[in-house]
This record gives sequence, structure tokens and C-alpha cells, in this order.
Amino acid sequence: MPERDRPSFTLQLSQNKYLAPADDRMDVVLTVRVGDAAATAVAPPPAAELLLVDCSSSMDWPPSKIEAARHACRAAIGSLRDGVLFGVVECTGHARLVYPAAPPLAVAGERTRHEAKAAASGLIAGGGTAMSTWLDLALEVFDRTPVAIRHAVLLTDGKNESDRAGALDAALDRCQGRFACDARGIGDDWEPRDLQRIASVLRGSADAVLEDADLAGDFRRLVERAMGRTVPDLRLRMTTMSYSRLRFVKQVFPTEVDLTPQCRTEGPVLELPTGAWGDELREYHLCLDVEPAELTRYEDRLLGTVTLFEGADDAVGERLAVVGYLTDDLALSSVPDDNVARVTGQADLSRAVQAGWDAFDRGDRAGAARDWGTAFRLATELGNAENVKRLGRLIDVRDDGVVTFKEGLRPRDVFSALLGSTMSTYTGEARTGETEPAAAVPPEGGGAPRECVQCGHKARPTAKRCGHCGEPFETGAPS
Repeated sequence: MPERDRPSFTLQLSQNKYLAPADDRMDVVLTVRVGDAAATAVAPPPAAELLLVDCSSSMDWPPSKIEAARHACRAAIGSLRDGVLFGVVECTGHARLVYPAAPPLAVAGERTRHEAKAAASGLIAGGGTAMSTWLDLALEVFDRTPVAIRHAVLLTDGKNESDRAGALDAALDRCQGRFACDARGIGDDWEPRDLQRIASVLRGSADAVLEDADLAGDFRRLVERAMGRTVPDLRLRMTTMSYSRLRFVKQVFPTEVDLTPQCRTEGPVLELPTGAWGDELREYHLCLDVEPAELTRYEDRLLGTVTLFEGADDAVGERLAVVGYLTDDLALSSVPDDNVARVTGQADLSRAVQAGWDAFDRGDRAGAARDWGTAFRLATELGNAENVKRLGRLIDVRDDGVVTFKEGLRPRDVFSALLGSTMSTYTGEARTGETEPAAAVPPEGGGAPRECVQCGHKARPTAKRCGHCGEPFETGAPS
């Protein structure tokens, strides 16, 4: 394909290369951008879409839930472009393809969309909840569908009580890497961690439906986003050295997902499939264990490399180096890279929300208030408006720091905050793409690191806020 007819691929690396003798890890943020994916596609690639709709008996009360599900299906079907393969699955204690009546999937067109909407309108609530059977049927249908981009939307309102122990995890193992799935919970009696696991393994998002009437718009957006993905697969290929090894790799934007178990390892080479892409940006946190005794002081040492691949073995962009530089100068090694500080701050926020959920679930309201108050402060400091909004449905934080619960708190509001805690923010203000980052290098002409008046942590001379506690620095040039 001529270069002008290809999407643009950008891989950027952000780190503070300086290591103190006591440091045993190197943290790196990888920013991946894809642009012009839709504009450069001669024709949209073949795609398949499945709607997995919980029709268990609990969906019948209140009746607005099953009606919202029917309406959302019709909205999603109506947004399918011509030629997309699609189907609707009735999900209870087992799974049944209701449109089309049997594989293969239908081809979206005026007639099939009309028929599928009629089938969705006939969905009736009754039965149990066994999510493993839903995913296994999706896998069976997708395996008979010869397309590279395969996506499902899963809706549930209940706990996975009809499944045998371990069945959901086994099904997720079978489905991993075979299709993507976004999961949604409706009502107030479902298990958010089930949806979190599904979305994490199947490279999707998980969220709570706050109002039944919002479901149709959400379904439509999920399907349209999936159809906008025109690059079937991108892979991050990472190498390590004899004195470095992978500790973990996580997607940290737009949502936080631990992808370490999904890496394919062959000696010092690790490869991470990242799934299908449209015009979008994602960030990854790569952490390497390092043996500082194997490094020479005051010299750049290669700790690893990262390359972006499209398709079978087509490198797109340059191979980037992860560098380590052993130094006794704490003014260099103690300064956090802005991007690394941001993603570690988001991880702290997520842990605080999860801890608050655990406390709330066991009836410890004082502990929940404390942890959610911490999460609210972190979200505010990070500029994570989405998490501030979601936590704001649970608590009020007074000027003196006292945290009180909102009146009429609904389980779905708590679920929304829990699932939203993995949704990170990307400000674009931190500098990226530098293997020798500005975070650790004084500007030309000198300049001392800034010291935070709140916690004493040092930051780069040009930093706008402390990377450790988030306290803003005074405007103007540092002294």
C-alpha cells in the first residue's frame, strides 16, 4: 500500500532515565496514536457485531429494563452500516441466537435491519444468568465469521448465579484475543467485578447504566465506535536485556487494564497484541525490573526496546530505546517524569475507589468515606473530571475535608464509580516522545529543580505541578 494511503502510526516513549543505586525498576509510558484510519481505507474492512442481551427473569422488573434493552438493540441495529455481519443473542441460563435464527450472521441491509429490530422487540424476560454460555456462543458464531474485526456488546442486570464455579473464567480464556466486548450493567443487582473481568480480558469497557433511557444512546455509540476501527491489529514488540525483565505492562488510557498475562513471550522478546484500532490514542505503562549492579555509573545503558507492528510483521515507525543511566545525583533520579507521575497517580485513584467499595460492601461506611474522599482529592488533582463527577454522586467533601454520603445513594451509582475508577485522563500537556526526557534534564543555561511546598518532592524546573502529590507550583519561572 502506498505510504500516502496508509493510516499514520505514532509511538512515543516517556521516561526519566536516571536511576539511583537503590532503584530496581524503570517505568515508561508508551503513547500510541493512529490517525487517518478511516480516511485512508479504500473501503471499510469486513466487521461483525453481536448484541448479547440478558433476558433473565429479573429483567422483567421493573418492566422498563427489558423495554430499554429492546429499544437499545433496535437503536444499535439501526446504526449498523450496510455490509456489516450481525446478530442478536438472547441470554439466560443458556444462549440462543434469535436473529438470524442460525449461523452464519446476517448481512446488514434495509431488509435484515428491519427483521432484526422485529426480533429484538420480541425479547422476553425469563430464566437464569450464565454468562459463560453467552460468551461461548459468541465465540462459536464469530469463529464461523471470516472477518478480522469482531465485536460484541453484553448487557446484564443480574449476578452470574446460574453458572458453575470457574465457568466464566474458563470461557474468558477461550475468548481472549478472538473478539472484543464492551459490557454494561443495568439496574441495581449485578456484580460489577464480573463486568470488569469481561471487559479487561476482552479489551472493552465496562460501565453502569445510570438511567434506563440512556441505554439506547450508549449501545449506538459502542457499535459506531467498533465499526470505526479499520486497522485490524497492532502489536507492541518489546525486548529486554540480561539485566532487565518485564514486571508488568498495562493499558492506562482510556481505561486501565493489566495486559501482562496477554503478552506472548519468546526469550527476551515479548509481544503484546492490542486489537483493532480506529483514529484514537492509547497509553501503556511499561515497568521493567532492573539490576542496578549490572549498570555502569554515568553511562547510558540500554534496558530494552519497543517497536510498533501492524499486521503479520510490518513495523510502523522506529524502534524506541528504553535507557537507564545510573547516577548518585538525587536531583536527577528523584524527579518523576510527568507522564509516569500522571499514570501512577491514576493507579492510586483506582485503588482508593476499589478500597472504598470493599469497605462499603462490608458495611464500613467510615472506611468507605475515608477512601472515597482520598479518591476524590486525587481525581481533582489529576484533572480527572469524569471520576470527580462519578464520585460526586456518592459523597460531598466539605472545605474542612469532612466527607458525607449523598442522600438516596443507589447501588448503580456505586457501581458507576467503581467501574469508572479505571477510566483515566489524558491532558496532552506532558512532553512525550523523548528517550532522554525533559523531566530529568535541566534546561539550557541551567536551572534548579522545583521543590514542592506541600510534600518536599523535587520536580523539573518547568513543571506545572508536583508529580508526587499533585500540588500546583506558582506560575512564573522558578527561581
